[in-house]
Amino acid sequence: MAYMPAEAQQPAGVPTAPPRAHWDGPPDYDTVVDEAERNPPRTLTRGITDSLQYAGASIGRWFGVHDEDLAGWRRTGTLPQSERIASYSLISPEQEDPAAAVELQPRQRGARGGGEGERERRRPRERRSTIRRITDTLTRRKPTREEVKETLPTFWPVFTILVAIIEVGLLAATIITGGGLAPIAFRPKSEHQIITDFNNQSQVAVTREIVPNFFIGPSSAALVHTGAKYTPCMRENIEFQINAARDLLEESQLRCCKGGPPYEQCGMLPAQTCTSQYDGTVLGGASVCRAEVNETDQCVGGVVLHPCCVGLLGECIITTEENCTFQEGYWHPDKVVCSEVGTDCFKDICEFSWIGRTIGQTPSQGIRFLAAIFLYDGVIHLLLIGLLKLYISWKIERRIGWLRIMCVYLISGIGGFLLSGIFDPTKVSVGSSGSLFGLYGVLILEVLQGWKWVRRPGAELFKILLIVIFLLALGTIPYIDNFSQIGGFIFGFFASFIFVPYITIGKWDRAKKLGLVLIAFPIILALYFVGFLIFYNLPNPDFCPKCSYINCIPYTATFCEDFLSAFSSLVPGG
Repeated sequence: MAYMPAEAQQPAGVPTAPPRAHWDGPPDYDTVVDEAERNPPRTLTRGITDSLQYAGASIGRWFGVHDEDLAGWRRTGTLPQSERIASYSLISPEQEDPAAAVELQPRQRGARGGGEGERERRRPRERRSTIRRITDTLTRRKPTREEVKETLPTFWPVFTILVAIIEVGLLAATIITGGGLAPIAFRPKSEHQIITDFNNQSQVAVTREIVPNFFIGPSSAALVHTGAKYTPCMRENIEFQINAARDLLEESQLRCCKGGPPYEQCGMLPAQTCTSQYDGTVLGGASVCRAEVNETDQCVGGVVLHPCCVGLLGECIITTEENCTFQEGYWHPDKVVCSEVGTDCFKDICEFSWIGRTIGQTPSQGIRFLAAIFLYDGVIHLLLIGLLKLYISWKIERRIGWLRIMCVYLISGIGGFLLSGIFDPTKVSVGSSGSLFGLYGVLILEVLQGWKWVRRPGAELFKILLIVIFLLALGTIPYIDNFSQIGGFIFGFFASFIFVPYITIGKWDRAKKLGLVLIAFPIILALYFVGFLIFYNLPNPDFCPKCSYINCIPYTATFCEDFLSAFSSLVPGG
């Protein structure tokens, strides 16, 4: 009988059984050495580790903790695929040998044979207990910095570029529409001019103080018109009410005075001044001069003395139009006393217009909290703070995206000017220093939450804190609004918990960081609620006189007085 191979004797469609083991003789020496190197004998350390894993597997079944539901574990750090134990899941014949898929198709109902061969070709399933999963989790390798960086997304810095364009454009527009550059100096300048006195009696010399701007930028009045933070334009000012009461008391001593011939001009003056200095005649009270504004029955030369609003504090004086123009005040030719002007002084000063449209009503221009963030006091201010903010904002937005950084940026800036408005209400303040300090809060939070993924995290945190402390120390000179920086840092740090994404490893880590978000959100709301409540209801703007040391420390006996006199109405926000 001819020899027939075993494969030919099998029916078609039935898988061939694996060949039986047979003895090939003793292995050679090189084979034994190679096998020993590939599979080293069990050591004491490995035996203890396996025993602990086995004991943990027995206990873990009581807790039901599973490792499979850790979404994104491979992204945030696991063992490489080559190091993972593949025998924990069932490997199908298609994965092991695609050619065997045809041979191992399920047999039809009632078919015989092939079942044992199919079971033998399948790899047995090995189950991991819960504690085994826990021990694997604790002993697995943590991802490296490079692996974490490769998995993090990157974004285009759209918001940073847009803000930079807006800031440069607003600075240029403020300089052009605000009368050009203010005088560049460290101390105020005095200008003198000869004007014609009332009733053309004589020529008198008048003086005005010009507040300089050494940042190479517009005047403080131009910044107020563009949207700077200035509390008299944002809330009812008690100082204005005091000034109005004082003006009303002084007006009780004024009379409508008609100057002597040949000019016979009229205006409101004290009775003694009218008769002794101008050789005039007292016609009566304010109603007489008010009537002469429209009909010149008695005043041949007309009424030439009218209210003029001078300075950012809305000081009202009764003077001639020539003097009012020289003082760069706001002339009211239809009124004769300052009490008739009322809040119009602040309406003139606080006229806030963009693209020719007036925004907000005086004194309720709350939009200044937002608008002042995008303004700068001058070119030097823009180069120092703007470029530093641009560098930090660019790096952060590349990691978290435009929407998240916009929220942190605006929350920090508004919070900074809110704190500045409470403690330093009489200063004109602009700049993005509050937002800049909010971004420093983001950097600090990123280091704290990613402590394991940052190279030398202690040194990185120390460097950030050192920069923050240096900038706060720099804010103790009168040129910088330290309150806006402190407020921006506080608001920005808590806003970072809400809007900055974070890396989580495991359910507990995720729950912990979610709890921080739930805590930070009501803190932000509470800070805003308390801040706006104090800002709009605080009766006395000077309720904390010692707080002025935060903005200026008297390093010498007259240090703050000398500089604050020069910048009594102009303090950039950083």
